[in-house]
Amino acid sequence: MQAVRLRYAVPFVLLLVAVYWSSIHPWMTNWGSTATERQMTLPGGDLHPYRTGQSTQAITINAPPDVVWRWLVQVGQDRAGFYTYTRLENLIGVDIHNVNEIRPEWQHLAVGDAWRLAPPDYLWGVGKDAVVPVVLSEPGRALVLKSLWGAHVIVPIDAHTSRLLVRGASGSASLVNTLLWDPVIFTMEKRMLLGLKARAEGRPDAPAALMAIAQLGWAAAGIAVAGLFVSQRRRRYWPVLPVVAALPALLTLLLAPDAYIALGLAFALLLLAAVGAMVGARSSTRDGAARRLTTPTR
Repeated sequence: MQAVRLRYAVPFVLLLVAVYWSSIHPWMTNWGSTATERQMTLPGGDLHPYRTGQSTQAITINAPPDVVWRWLVQVGQDRAGFYTYTRLENLIGVDIHNVNEIRPEWQHLAVGDAWRLAPPDYLWGVGKDAVVPVVLSEPGRALVLKSLWGAHVIVPIDAHTSRLLVRGASGSASLVNTLLWDPVIFTMEKRMLLGLKARAEGRPDAPAALMAIAQLGWAAAGIAVAGLFVSQRRRRYWPVLPVVAALPALLTLLLAPDAYIALGLAFALLLLAAVGAMVGARSSTRDGAARRLTTPTR
């Protein structure tokens, strides 16, 4: 039996790796960009000799370049945050808080300044060097950072629309980096672009009421999964439960930021349906019992 399982497991894993390598990874590398944008020469290109290849991600923002710049320039752990998943970031204690307003004191970022990634005292002083230096700053047009963070370039489309291009390194030399690190980078980079877009367009990431309902749905789903785990008598299949529980979170990170709300609302609707079914079943039971009591017996 173990030989049979291994016989099918190995090709299945290899198939997943092949699909990821040939389709998913290229999509992540150039998310949102066109073929023309991937061939464009961007500011700071001579400062980054991408030896292992380059990625170009892009997003359309319904705001003029100067507005996009105001949100972009104040990014940083000690500034406006990264407009991403603060709960995930703060799980490792980096103390990041997204800001939903433009602050005048954060509107200046020159060559030699940096985006800070963690507090200076993070991990007993390791965070002191957790900065990404700015190597080129052209207000309203381009912000180029050292290392993998690359160039952030604002391209005007018309008076009220802009494209934000992010050019960085890709094609990690290590298979482990390609399979594990690149998805993490893509997830946070994409969320930052979407978060910046929402703020530049003057709309919230998510209405508070929908977020509250979604959180209720996620909590109900977590309790349900925990209940199934506890009630499972045959322990042979217990690893399936945490895998199934992790899939929605994976979809939430990779598909879209709105997936958290969408899945949470779905869980809330399932909870409501389950409660309705229970109430209906109890009502039917009471009605049946009442009919039996009122029906004359012979």
